[in-house]
Amino acid sequence: MKIQKLDIQIIVDNNAGPGGTLGESGFSALAEVTYTDSTSMKLLFDTGPSPVAFLNNVKKLKIDLTLIDAIILSHGHWDHVGGLKEAIALSKKRVPVICHPEALLPKVLIEKGKVSDIGIQGYITTNDLKNKTNLITKTTSHKLSESVLTTGKVPRQNDFELLSGRLKKITTVKNGTNVPDKIEDDLSLIFHLVDDTIVILSGCCHSGIVNTTALATELTCSSKVVGIIGGLHLHDASDERLSKTVQALKKYPIKKMAPCHCSGLRGKFALSAPFGKQFTEVGVTTKLQFEAYS
Repeated sequence: MKIQKLDIQIIVDNNAGPGGTLGESGFSALAEVTYTDSTSMKLLFDTGPSPVAFLNNVKKLKIDLTLIDAIILSHGHWDHVGGLKEAIALSKKRVPVICHPEALLPKVLIEKGKVSDIGIQGYITTNDLKNKTNLITKTTSHKLSESVLTTGKVPRQNDFELLSGRLKKITTVKNGTNVPDKIEDDLSLIFHLVDDTIVILSGCCHSGIVNTTALATELTCSSKVVGIIGGLHLHDASDERLSKTVQALKKYPIKKMAPCHCSGLRGKFALSAPFGKQFTEVGVTTKLQFEAYS
């Protein structure tokens, strides 16, 4: 099935929206796909940092989670999985939950002698996920339909999109051993419209938006990237990274550049001028629409 129209609405973001919605430092979005045969699919991408804003905003936006067809987790950090248990309950079914297997591993931030649990296990256990959902864990790209797919693990091919700052202080457990977490569970959603255009929805993009976009074009065999939405983790990026990111992304025919969450002021500022009218400031309630050219 080919996509005719795509609507993405922000449920949770650092920026609060109107109508009594709440902002929290995290991310969640609802993607509604309308196919050329008029059938549709609704996908919940991430669930914010806690049930507080997530549940409030779902109610204010009048989102019926019984209608979602799947939940996709961009990675296993707290600010993207905090409302997962509640989202599953509100779906009232064994909804598919799709993520990289390492999203379910323990994740600990060690900073200034303080140890903080920042993983998914404090919100919902793997056993609960297996018992209450149709859990799908894959390291490679997963197709939700012919035209909707995850990136799976994103190859880190360039020399400037490197983990920085606090990210280098995170550890995980593999085979019973504490090791630095390279955040290889990071994934994004790709939507491939009937006119061969591509929209990318990211959570934090810890693998880098340039690497992620390169993989998206490879998986779809199309370079017509018209939309990038979500967290790009550029808040602490170096000037070199920002410059090279803009240079790489300007090669694509982007019509909507909508960075939010962890993109930060530095990232937004760096992208706003080069993309001009294509740059979109977003927050909770923002809806972005893409429709295939007729």
